[in-house]
Amino acid sequence: MEYPRVMQTPGDSDSQLILVLQNLRTLPEELVKSHADHVVQLDLSYNSLKDLSWLAEFEQLRHLVLDSNRMHEAHLRTLTRPMPQVEVLMLNKNEFSDLPTTMRLIRRFFPNLEYLSLHGNPICPDGLELQPFSSYLRYDYEYYSNYIAQSLSKLKFLDHGLVQRTYQYESFPLKSYAGRQLVKTTSF
Repeated sequence: MEYPRVMQTPGDSDSQLILVLQNLRTLPEELVKSHADHVVQLDLSYNSLKDLSWLAEFEQLRHLVLDSNRMHEAHLRTLTRPMPQVEVLMLNKNEFSDLPTTMRLIRRFFPNLEYLSLHGNPICPDGLELQPFSSYLRYDYEYYSNYIAQSLSKLKFLDHGLVQRTYQYESFPLKSYAGRQLVKTTSF
């Protein structure tokens, strides 16, 4: 079996493992065994990862890049245990579409994140393809950012900027609008 080509930058010892564009669905066991005990930065961008169960073996890992893997919430569920040492997580251009579920999983498996990037996912209102709706973008992004900041107490940077934890939101009436009831409430 031919293994993916491992790239390292000059003068960077063995702390980085870069396996970009290798069409990987999982990391081969031999690569896990030979790199898990010393890799600090792992970049698996532009693959087709389906299984992340091996990731827990990387106990020194601090920076994880999983951009452009067509991943969604089910892929995070393949993780076998939390990775509290991970500080940077890049999940750009994937298919995460459920903000509460995604954040619950990220909080569970990466509780000490300081930097998270989710650009290009359906859950991120980053404006890349929403130009006709740009007037709503700021409000949507503030809601998204605040939701994530409340989920990850140690987060310092989100996507492209510092985390803000004090957003003010407009309140919308839930019971009536112009005298008409919108939501029928029932008390138990």
